[in-house]
Amino acid sequence: MKLKRKMLSVKLKRSEKGRGENFLIIVAIIYSLIFARLFFMQIVKVEKYKKMSNKNSIKVKRINGYRGKIYDSEGKLLVNNEAGYRLVYLNERKYDEKKLDEMSKLLGYDKEVIEKKIKYGEIYNYTRENVIFDDISKEKAHKIIEKNSDYPYLEVQIYSKRKYLHDSLGSHILGYVRNVSSAEYEKMKDSGYKKDDIIGKQGIEKEYEPYLRGENGYRYIEVNAHNRFVKTLEEKSPKIGDDIYLTVDFDLQQKITDYMNKRKMKGAFVAIEPKTGRIITMVSNPEYPLNTIISRMTTKEWDDIMFNKDRPLENRAITGRYPPGSIFKVLSALAFLEEGMNPNKEFFDPGYYQIGKWKWRSWKRGGHGYTNLSKSLIESVNYYYYRAADKYGRKKMLEVADAFGIGRKTGVDIPGEKPGLLPDNDWKKSKLKEPWYTGDSINLSIGQGYLLVTPLQMAKAYSILANKGYTYTPHLVEKIVTEEGKIKEIKGEREEVKYNKRYMEEIKEALVQTVEAKDGTAKRLRTEGVRVAAKTGSAQNSKYKKPHSWVSGYFPADKPEIAFTAFIEGGGSGGKDAAEVAKIFVDAYLEKEKKNKK
Repeated sequence: MKLKRKMLSVKLKRSEKGRGENFLIIVAIIYSLIFARLFFMQIVKVEKYKKMSNKNSIKVKRINGYRGKIYDSEGKLLVNNEAGYRLVYLNERKYDEKKLDEMSKLLGYDKEVIEKKIKYGEIYNYTRENVIFDDISKEKAHKIIEKNSDYPYLEVQIYSKRKYLHDSLGSHILGYVRNVSSAEYEKMKDSGYKKDDIIGKQGIEKEYEPYLRGENGYRYIEVNAHNRFVKTLEEKSPKIGDDIYLTVDFDLQQKITDYMNKRKMKGAFVAIEPKTGRIITMVSNPEYPLNTIISRMTTKEWDDIMFNKDRPLENRAITGRYPPGSIFKVLSALAFLEEGMNPNKEFFDPGYYQIGKWKWRSWKRGGHGYTNLSKSLIESVNYYYYRAADKYGRKKMLEVADAFGIGRKTGVDIPGEKPGLLPDNDWKKSKLKEPWYTGDSINLSIGQGYLLVTPLQMAKAYSILANKGYTYTPHLVEKIVTEEGKIKEIKGEREEVKYNKRYMEEIKEALVQTVEAKDGTAKRLRTEGVRVAAKTGSAQNSKYKKPHSWVSGYFPADKPEIAFTAFIEGGGSGGKDAAEVAKIFVDAYLEKEKKNKK
């Protein structure tokens, strides 16, 4: 019995000793793990946790880059920058009734409006600031700044805002800027754009965005526990965008715009230097207020622009597609001459042209009598073109029109241009499920039927005619100048057509007589001391009681400096409204040239 007790005692002692050893091992393991974790956190990951800690006291403030300025051809400032103001809520989306009451009294908005702004406002990365109003007035901004100590959860931020010095003048050329959209951001984020960036939306602002935008800077600042500024730790200055110098003379732009506004004309006027492609004037009327459209607009302000029956947002010079009427006859005439038509041979116009039961009438009751090529342009004799189109068909007319750029974009350096329409047999079969008839060729020859052009296209076509076979791509920008003074010049590409120059000379002389002859349809363009070559046109349309009014031409006829096209929607005779607009430009241009030579 004693032996058993002794053996049990030995077993118990050994068991207790084993448990103690196990306990010590477990304790050692735990302390090893704690030490390893502390070593990992304090040594291996020290930089990471230091940065995490710094986020509580250090913030990154972005400094927006300034957009480049825009000048006209004479160096007159058109677009600049001014101070804009945005209101930021510093507590992300946390708020209470007291704060809503305070902000409502301060800002003059209902509590429901402010609450919605806090809930759905854009929160910046890094700073976590909630932008509740991104464009407030200068008066309201200064009022908030003066009382800012009473509202530690609010901050007024100053940023660079676009300023259009002439507001609506040249709006279709300049374009405007607004906040980047979600779709635009997805496309542009890899180029350094942020969700709250301002970008060009139309015109020069959009086309030359990469040059104008500038480069953002930043500022690392330290704040205290109450989110108050303590000191600046590091700063990188923003970069100013490049300046843009246009080819457009805004004095001449103003002259045409004022005249069209006074007469309440809807239309376009384009003037180009044929030997360079520089656009001297490009008016689309009516225009729209740029400073309004870049600011916070009321629903009514937006509706007044967006749904205006006069379509002020439409750039009629490059997007308006219209039948050209008789200004197209110069291209038909060139085609017929290339087909072998004798320009001196006369044909009698009885007042209509007939094929079977179909009749196409002249605009002059009783007809124009015997007519050759020159008279067909001077008096705009439709019969002459009806007969030639019946004889020669569509092929050469379409070829010449295509060579002169009809039905194709001109390549002008602003977005949104439309190509117009140069219809042919394939187009008609595809769209209308019909073949091309002789009547279609007859209508085409006088610029009617399915043919559609833009005013800029016709100005370019007359540029080619003025130079007797070449011109340059139309462009609105002359040069780009960097902050350091480096200059990048913009030039149009040379474009040529290879047709008989003698034929173009005969057409030129006829166009001069269209202005100078007693029965010329463009006699309103007569100018003392200068030979102007021009052709008028009236194009039928279904939206107006009167036809569209056109005139295209160039001057001086022997050494062309300018090619132009005027277009007035529903203006009636081309020899009246459109010619009057063109005459305003011719006189203003020559007067300015005279002053510059003194």
